Amino acid sequence: MKRLNRPGTVMGIIALALEAAGVASGAYVYGDFPIKILGVPLCIPVMWVLVMALAYAVSLKHGPLIGVLAASSVDLILEPIAFYTGIWTWLEPYTAQIYFGSTIANALVWAGMCLIGIKLWERGSPI
Repeated sequence: MKRLNRPGTVMGIIALALEAAGVASGAYVYGDFPIKILGVPLCIPVMWVLVMALAYAVSLKHGPLIGVLAASSVDLILEPIAFYTGIWTWLEPYTAQIYFGSTIANALVWAGMCLIGIKLWERGSPI
């Protein structure tokens, strides 16, 4: 398998595309941020790269399932903060809202993105 030279860049692009799709669909909106691309604050794809790197780092010692669970748990911290501060607001939940306005689909996306991150880091440079 060919080595991926810049896994963080690929992850950031995937994250931006996914977040922009969520905003464009009307599922959620982000609050006031100084720099947005396609309605997504610049810090969000950067955060995704860090979360996916965390998933990879944990997976090295404990396996991919624990890596995904550990990194996905970051959302458990972020959702209440976002809910009460308006960092993001769920407008049109397409699946049941289960945690501070967040949806089942959001939890599945978090897990999927963390697994993608693990796989991309495996093909790229070590942390």
